[in-house]
Amino acid sequence: MHVVPYINLAGTAEEAMNFYQSVFGGDLEITRWGEMPPDPKMPLSDEWQSKVMHGALTVGDTMTVYVSDSLTEDPDKYANNVFIHVEFDSEEDLRAASEKLVVGGTVNMPVERQFWGAVYGDLVDKFGVGWGLHYQMHEDES
Repeated sequence: MHVVPYINLAGTAEEAMNFYQSVFGGDLEITRWGEMPPDPKMPLSDEWQSKVMHGALTVGDTMTVYVSDSLTEDPDKYANNVFIHVEFDSEEDLRAASEKLVVGGTVNMPVERQFWGAVYGDLVDKFGVGWGLHYQMHEDES
C-alpha cells in the first residue's frame, strides 16, 4: 500500500506543482482538462481547457503528491484539511525546504530542535496546504 496526498486547488494547481518541484525537485506530469474527451454533462470554459485535471510530482521512490484544479463550486473549501508530513534525511534539507515552502505562507510552529530528539516545524504554504517537516536526529547530533 502507498498513500498519496491529493491536493485540490482553485485554478492554481500548475503554479503549486512548479513551486513544490522547486522545493523538493522531482518530475512533473500534467494532464489538462482540455485533454479529456468532451462531455456534454461537463462543459469546460476556454479558461479551464488549460487547467490541471491531474498532476503528479514524483520525487524518487519516496514521495508522490497529486494536484488538481478542482471544478467544485467552492474549491477553496473542498477537503481543505490536508496536512502533509515529510520525513527528511538531514536537518539541512529540512531547513532549506522550510525556507522555500513558507514564502507567502504562515509559520505555525518554527523549525526547532524538539524534546523528542527531532527537528520539527509546521507551516501553511501560500496555497493553503499544511506541511509538517520532521527530521529525527541521531544520538551524535543532540
